[in-house]
Parts: sequence; C-alpha cells; structure tokens
Amino acid sequence: MPYAYQSEGVVSEEEGAGTFLAHLPSDTPVYRYDKQCVLESLYPPFSVEDRFVVLKHFPAGRLAKHEEELPGRCDYSPSLQILILTMPGQPHEEAASSFEVILIILAREMKVYGRIANCGATRVDNPDRSKQADRSWKPACQEREFPTVALEVGFSETTAKIEKDIAWWINGSKGEVRMGITIDIKRRSHNIEIKSWTPAFEPPLRDIHITTGGRQVINRRITNPPPPRMVQRILLRRGRDGSSPTIEGDSLTIPFRALLLDAPGEGEGDFPSKPKKKNEKKKEKKKEKKKEKKKEKKKEKKKEKKKEKKKEKKKEKKKEKKKEKKKEKKKEKKKEKKKEKKKEKKKEKKKEKKKEKKKKKEKNRRARSMQQR
Repeated sequence: MPYAYQSEGVVSEEEGAGTFLAHLPSDTPVYRYDKQCVLESLYPPFSVEDRFVVLKHFPAGRLAKHEEELPGRCDYSPSLQILILTMPGQPHEEAASSFEVILIILAREMKVYGRIANCGATRVDNPDRSKQADRSWKPACQEREFPTVALEVGFSETTAKIEKDIAWWINGSKGEVRMGITIDIKRRSHNIEIKSWTPAFEPPLRDIHITTGGRQVINRRITNPPPPRMVQRILLRRGRDGSSPTIEGDSLTIPFRALLLDAPGEGEGDFPSKPKKKNEKKKEKKKEKKKEKKKEKKKEKKKEKKKEKKKEKKKEKKKEKKKEKKKEKKKEKKKEKKKEKKKEKKKEKKKEKKKEKKKKKEKNRRARSMQQR
C-alpha cells in the first residue's frame, strides 16, 4: 500500500550538501526517498510564489523513470543523490512565457523561426548534475546536448540562486551555452531585473600549458572556469500610485551568432528586445491615436455611405409604391368605366324594350279600333 511522504526537516537544518542547497528558502522541506511513497504527495500547498522540495537519497537511475511523475522541474546531483524540485508560481511562468513569445515573434519576423529548436524545459544530464532550465533554445539543425541560450526565472528565489544556476549552464557546458538570461522578479517591490550573461572565456574552453619538453598540452576539462560575465542589465521599476513603470537600461539583445552559431544573412540580425523609452512610447501612442482616428473616420464614412444607400433604397421603394398605386388607380378607373358602360348599355336596352312595348301596345290598340269599326 503506497504511503505519503513525511518531511524530515527543512533545508536550513541540512548539513553535508555543500553549495548545492545554498540559496534555497530556509523553510524548504526535506524528504527521504522511499519507493513505497507516492511522489504526488510531495506537492506543497498552493501558492502564487515558487515552491521547492528537496528529496534525499534519490537514486540516479530513478530520475528518468519518474520524470513524468515528478511534480516540478528537476535539479539533481548524482554525487550527493539529492533532487531539488521547483514548482514555479504564476508570475514565474508568465515571465518565462512572455519572453518566449517575444523571441518567437522576432524569429518569425526575421524568417528564421524554423531554424530554432525550442527546447523548453528539456532536462540536460551531466556527470556532475542533471538540470532543467525554465526555457532554452538551440539551432534546429544541430544535435547537441546543451542549448545555446538558457533562461532562468525567479520569483521567490534569491538573486544569488538564479545567478548560480545560470553560471552552471554557462560553465557546466564549457561554454556551449553562449548566453544565459536571468529574470529576477522582486517579491516585495515587484520590480523586475533582467540580466544577460556570457562566458568569460572563448568557447570551447581550453586550458593550454607547455611541458618541460616545450610541447603544448590542451586540457579541455578545466575545473575552475572564471564566473560568467554580465553583459546587459535592465531594471523595470513598478510605478507608484497607478503611474506607468520606468525602465533603466537600453536594450536586451541576443546575438544571432550566439543563438544559431552562424553569421546572419540578408534580412537577419540580432534578436533585440528593446525596452521603449518615454519619448518612443509617446511617439507610438501618437501613431496609434492617428491610426485609431483614421479607422474611426473610415468607419464613419462607411456608416454614412450605408445611411445614404438606405435612404436611396427607401426613396426607390416609395417611388415604386407610388407607381404601383397609380397603376392600381388606373386599373380601378378602367374597371369603373367598364361598369358604367355596362350600366349604360343595360339602360339603353331597357329603353329599347320599353319603346318596343309601347309600339306593340299602339299596334294592338289600332288593331282593336279597326276591328270595332
């Protein structure tokens, strides 16, 4: 009979996990993996914020088997056998989805959408770690383990955790991830900080040293790469008392070469996601107003035309009715004339009959008078 998981404590009480559990919320519950327990019971109570669960002693072979059953995004350490499950809240998912939609629109406008593979939250397995990004992309024509661009979003997470995660994507891939993007939603102020990161080395990462004999030796497995370099920073400040938000920073740009590992051709270029300044917004609003006015004028003209057509139709109908009435009157007059003629004929016939009767009477009277004589 399956059982529900019972928490053994919280992250703040855990020891021996090194930096893997660092920067998680201190009240994150910790559980011990048990075959007989139902994974669905790990779901924490509903919250708008991001929620986390730590599962200890989780066998590496079980990750692929239970991936569909696991209630969240995976971050697994094979050496520690610790699995962190992240259940994103609504603000987290909205931010990731909005960014994805913007990138899709730009790719379609540039007509390169078919060349981009949308990896979403596909898990990447590494000897040191197995992890899912919030969103990720790579060239569609290449079979590669790591994406070229990865996105990490945080709502309840600390800035340090998001930046630690994006650093793993860049350095853990030895520079195969050419750009990392972090969206940090501040829980208290509701400000949003967006940063882009690139490797602080030229990928592929190589450590070259010269032996005593003067021979160059390339070590591709460098153990301590430098931290990623922050390239761009945009801060969206929430407006107070209903005022519009303010934006600090010029633009967020994903280089074409970083995403598709190719030089842009004709009509192609970097993927800009430019925050619009106040002047640009005003200009756009004016343009929109002009467009709206033009649309309204067109609508009014159409309405006027329709009204005129209706009036013309009404006039035509009236004319037709008048014509019909005239025709009916003519018909009635003809009928009346016919009736009158018939009446006159009848009268004439009656007169003629009377005359004939008189003539007969006179003839009879004369005949009688003649006989009497």
